[in-house]
Amino acid sequence: MLPNAWDVASARTLAALPGCRALATSSAAVARSLGFEDGERAPAEEMIEAAARIAAAVDVPVTADLERGYGDAPATARAAWERGLVGMNLEDSTDAGLAPLDEQLQLVRAVRRAVPGLVLNARVDVFLRGAGGVDEAIERANAYLDAGADCVYPILCPPEAVSPLVAGIRGPVNVLAEPSMHAIPELERLDVARVTFGSGLAALAYAEAARVAGEALAVAR
Repeated sequence: MLPNAWDVASARTLAALPGCRALATSSAAVARSLGFEDGERAPAEEMIEAAARIAAAVDVPVTADLERGYGDAPATARAAWERGLVGMNLEDSTDAGLAPLDEQLQLVRAVRRAVPGLVLNARVDVFLRGAGGVDEAIERANAYLDAGADCVYPILCPPEAVSPLVAGIRGPVNVLAEPSMHAIPELERLDVARVTFGSGLAALAYAEAARVAGEALAVAR
């Protein structure tokens, strides 16, 4: 379980929870906290700096969501490692859609060569992009593992796909916790290795703040 933080305050709050052994960041939540939108619209330096501040503020390992590497994935990975991050997500889609497999494999290998000790969580965007199903996701995931990834992340896979994905992928699988997904005990039973929340925790925090403030403003009228 890696709760996703988006700033120092959220990181400290989450890291203090009983049972929290590691944190992740969320590119969408971090970017929005900096005044940008997701999709590599925030400057790489600001995203790395924000993740580094989070890592420095807590006593648990932190892995960063660094999208597709901001135009130079090996350099981004190296900078993150040097700033105290222990891992990174690496997306396999571009503005044009799902990246060609050969191109993405070159990127995974380049990141692995640049930072051998980094925990590389290779995202598989097949379901996110609507570009295939379970077989395509398994093919890409195994290719990324063979190229040097430590874990693979078929983001937004439907609940019914979890079991065949875990069975077909030859390495640890990361699943996104969302309302429609299986409960955590069921994911554990299915041998899912890692669960993250993406930008969901930040969205919940903002929604609750808006609800409380909205109720107070309504009364004040």
